[in-house]
Amino acid sequence: MTKWILSFVFSALLFPQFLMASHDHGSCENHQHEIFNTSKVKSLRPFSKNESQHVAIESLQTGNLKVKAMDIQGFDQESLKKLDQSFKLLERIVNSEEFKNRIINFRNTQNQRSFASSNGLSNEQIYDIFMEGRETLQSNTPGEMNFFLKLYYKRYSKVIGWTNGSINTININWKFFKNFKPHEVAGNLAHEWLHKLGFGHESAAEHDSVPYGIGYIVREMGEKLSK
Repeated sequence: MTKWILSFVFSALLFPQFLMASHDHGSCENHQHEIFNTSKVKSLRPFSKNESQHVAIESLQTGNLKVKAMDIQGFDQESLKKLDQSFKLLERIVNSEEFKNRIINFRNTQNQRSFASSNGLSNEQIYDIFMEGRETLQSNTPGEMNFFLKLYYKRYSKVIGWTNGSINTININWKFFKNFKPHEVAGNLAHEWLHKLGFGHESAAEHDSVPYGIGYIVREMGEKLSK
């Protein structure tokens, strides 16, 4: 595993009310995230108790994922403080019973209990893969969400951040990060990390894909926990 530069745990990255995900299926293509208005995406929600089919989830155990800062570049002390808050929030969310239930009961825009671009996997299988914590490039570190983050600045860009399948690094645009709240940072990080597990989306408009859908869940839960 790549050498650790920072060993302390930080908190999570999420987009604000706006978010745009990337496709990362292990290719070397750069995947950019731009802004869009998520308030228009009204169909992305989990089943309510009354409308969901019964899901036997008792056998799926909530995990004990550890969020770890592996290599953090370009962040000043104030930014590191926000990152620390975000990482702690992310770790709290992903190890919760609510997070498990929301993933398993997630429905897509076709009103099906399934994510788009799911690699043929069920919601239960996606949750298991998430909680196993084996990134494509860090498969020898189960139980960990490893983050290699680099801050950059592009003033006129609409891109929040980018990564590709041949590198560990997630590049984050300071233009957006500086105004993010910890729950927004957490959602962004969850989205990006899912690319590191091999999940992507057909386009930036596929908001019910695995990275988008779970990123939204983390952001929403984080906002609620932050109040």
